[in-house]
Amino acid sequence: MVMAPASAGIASHASVLTPAYKGTVSQPSSYISQGGCAKVKNTPMKWNAKTGLITGAQSAASVTCAKSLGYVGAYSSAYTDSYIEVAIPVHAAHNGNNTIATSWSLNAASAAALTAAACPAKNVNYHPALYAYSSAYCEDGLYMSFEVEAQVTDLSNSSWYSNYSYAESYNDSYFENYTDCYNYGTPTCYNYSASASFANTYGYNAAGVSTFTTNGASSLVLWSNGTNMVRAHHYVVIVEVFMYIDSYAEKANLLGPWTGSSSGTLNLATLGNGATLNSISIS
Repeated sequence: MVMAPASAGIASHASVLTPAYKGTVSQPSSYISQGGCAKVKNTPMKWNAKTGLITGAQSAASVTCAKSLGYVGAYSSAYTDSYIEVAIPVHAAHNGNNTIATSWSLNAASAAALTAAACPAKNVNYHPALYAYSSAYCEDGLYMSFEVEAQVTDLSNSSWYSNYSYAESYNDSYFENYTDCYNYGTPTCYNYSASASFANTYGYNAAGVSTFTTNGASSLVLWSNGTNMVRAHHYVVIVEVFMYIDSYAEKANLLGPWTGSSSGTLNLATLGNGATLNSISIS
């Protein structure tokens, strides 16, 4: 008699779930905030259990207001985020440690714009009175982020959960120029000007994270390790998709006109864009 290795018995119980996903529950949420001369739009995220597709879109744009007096009317800001959680019932492939993999196809479109024109002369008191303060500035900035997450929870024992996996891609840019003067015994002024634009992608237990992007197509596999899983227990894989945009444009106490602006869009909803959960494998 030839004995099969112990690992063969485990592998024979491996399972793969693909759309349509049965018995799922989803919970979307969204938030918008705008101030001054800013505009924001948000299309909340939706889950389609038949296809495994998650969609949503948002945009935010800030521009300095034409008129301001001192610091009144000086600040414009737009913020929006979209978030969805989806719980998908699964079973352990075998008693003991299991490996759970969620496989994704992602298509996102994004655009970003930022002005970085030099500030005009500032209306600053360079010799403020004792304990007085004077400042002037112009600045704008934009931050956009797109994230996918996964973990597993035991519904039969809510104190148990698997390790967490995620991937995030973001873009960050800003321009700022300001002058601060104060007097705590000796009049002192500080001038600062800077601009930067950069992007980064990172993750944890995420295969393919280097291709993950806010603008284009990518593929991911998020891995979660389930410790001491029990075949008789009820589990859910919880997947989460999150995106947000934060923009601002601000000026105060300038001697001439300055128009600053920042804007961004994240499209996960039209023109073939979306986050598709292709499969869940448990082994």
